Amino acid sequence: MQEYPLDYKPILRYVDAIPSEHGGQPVFLLRDPLGFVEEIIAVPQSMGVMLALMDGEHDLRDIQAEVTKQFGEIVPIEEIVKIVKFLDEKGLLWSENFEKLKEQAYEKWFSYQFKPMAHAGQAYPLEKEPAGDFVKEILSLVNVEKTKTPRVLIVPHIDIRAGAEAYAHGYNRFSPVEGARIIVFGVGHHLDLPYSILTKDIATPFGVVKSDKGGIFYLTQSKRVEIYPDHIAHKLEHSIEFQALFLNYLLKDGFVVLPVLLGPLPAILHSEEVMKKFAEGIAELIDETTYFVLGIDFCHLGLRYGDPYEVTPGHISKALELDKTLLEMVCKGGSKEFLEKAKEVEFMKVCGITCLYLLKLVFEVAGISPELEIYHQEAVPFGRGSIVSVCSAGMHF
Repeated sequence: MQEYPLDYKPILRYVDAIPSEHGGQPVFLLRDPLGFVEEIIAVPQSMGVMLALMDGEHDLRDIQAEVTKQFGEIVPIEEIVKIVKFLDEKGLLWSENFEKLKEQAYEKWFSYQFKPMAHAGQAYPLEKEPAGDFVKEILSLVNVEKTKTPRVLIVPHIDIRAGAEAYAHGYNRFSPVEGARIIVFGVGHHLDLPYSILTKDIATPFGVVKSDKGGIFYLTQSKRVEIYPDHIAHKLEHSIEFQALFLNYLLKDGFVVLPVLLGPLPAILHSEEVMKKFAEGIAELIDETTYFVLGIDFCHLGLRYGDPYEVTPGHISKALELDKTLLEMVCKGGSKEFLEKAKEVEFMKVCGITCLYLLKLVFEVAGISPELEIYHQEAVPFGRGSIVSVCSAGMHF
């Protein structure tokens, strides 16, 4: 481990800081959302000021001075160095040590033959029978008349219990043909690329969902599309994992899946030609046995999401109307118009916006004008004064 000169300016990696208690004391649980570091680290909440100063702009003396000011007594520089060393050893700082840990994490990730379940035991049961009971209970919340299966299904990726009714509305209507190819678009919450295809199979409590090796081979060999395969952002991402759970329960092994994580809007905006080529490749995969599932949420509003207000009924009404508008725009109009709308409503924090944009591009390339049917919309309370709007919808073509 390196020595730390006084002019060393530590940089804390992007980590989740979850308020909690340990031994009756308030702590932050520091969690790596990408999974490079699997251990969750507990630190006193009093360290919050020090963590905030680890931004690459403040050296160890700056941090000592600010922490001393906050506590009202001199904090020895040795204590500052000790904490920095601890965080570095745990892989939470940008450093040579983290680069080594990252390399090891990627080697481990690439060695997996399938994507392990990341949220079993928390978001849903790990074992087959309890997981089956769980999914069955969710689906039983809604009785729907069986109609023609949508070719595109839009459902949430929010916590399954929180969005249970929307999941039920969608999956109760979804019955693809035997041997279907299901292209799943999910939100890469921590993906820094425009998109990434998971080329691994996906583990669920009911078995392993098989990857569409034929579709992936076509995209890479025939279309020469860069698929950015198996980015480690897939490791802990739930937006596709939750869909695999429902699909495997409903369809057993009678389908293959082509899972795609979409990155943030800025990454998409800087990769328009790449996105168009990718959309062309996906469009050429469409046949009578091809379906799409989008695991997306919509607006994120309120204090939890950085807004300076608590959500009111007026905010909810505007959010649900925007969600409907975006879905309608996917079915009608042009992709440029949709992209302009996406940029215009960035402040509404529609986390599935890039998934909708790619679907729009695919429709445009393929000359498809789908018919939209909205099954369910709601604003799910998620934290004090905050909501996430979700939707269950289908598109037919």
